[in-house]
Amino acid sequence: MRAYTIFLISAALLASGCSSNPKERPERSEAQQYEEVRKQIERNNFLTAIDELRELEARFPYGDYAEQAQLDLIYTQYRALDYPATVASATRFLRNYPANEHLDYVLYMKGLANYNLERGLFDRIMHTDKASRDMDAWRDAFNDFQELVSRFPDSQYSPDARARMVFIRNQLAEHELHAARYYARRGAYVAAAARAREVVIHYQETPSVEEALAIMSRAYRSLGEAQLSDKSLAVLRHNWPDSGYINNEGRVALSWWPSEDGGLLSLLTFDLL
Repeated sequence: MRAYTIFLISAALLASGCSSNPKERPERSEAQQYEEVRKQIERNNFLTAIDELRELEARFPYGDYAEQAQLDLIYTQYRALDYPATVASATRFLRNYPANEHLDYVLYMKGLANYNLERGLFDRIMHTDKASRDMDAWRDAFNDFQELVSRFPDSQYSPDARARMVFIRNQLAEHELHAARYYARRGAYVAAAARAREVVIHYQETPSVEEALAIMSRAYRSLGEAQLSDKSLAVLRHNWPDSGYINNEGRVALSWWPSEDGGLLSLLTFDLL
């Protein structure tokens, strides 16, 4: 009798366990699964959409929606703020589908992802100075936008890409200028002149060129290179006759320039004053 009771209890537990198991999701066709992807995107459920897209790719790697699903993956990863994944997916798409009609869009999204990857969430909130740090992602973004406007000059994405290129160039020039100031403050005048020269040569038509020429003139003077100093000053005068970097005596004057004996204040203040 006891054995019979135990059997009934076990059977009841088994039955309840089976009834509590969730129902398995019915197998979906490629079209049905892609339709679910679109629904999730329309609802701004980007993380769910990403999961659906990855499952779709795993089940139908060469299906009718394969290329479109990859485009959607780039978009959803970008909207989910996963910029490294966006760059990776865009790079893969460019490699796998070189003849796709939406390559301009992919290049644009790749550029945007690199652009925002450099900025970061903290920068968008605090508006930090980006010139004082490494800017590899913005260099990549510039190259992406440059490829876009070169290959697809009439693309609807090209005007914004060009505007962002101007902004990035200004930031890259300021980055080099920041380095030139850094070296000058420490008496490394050869390095300071070299970084300022990078601005003049590679970032023409940016606001940083004026100060770069002033740094070059002042650095060459500190090095005893009078001819190079005068040449830089002449270019500065020609392009900016009313430059604030030229004093009443007609020479370059930079308020932050260290004294020739490398005073203690210059050493302690670094790049803050």
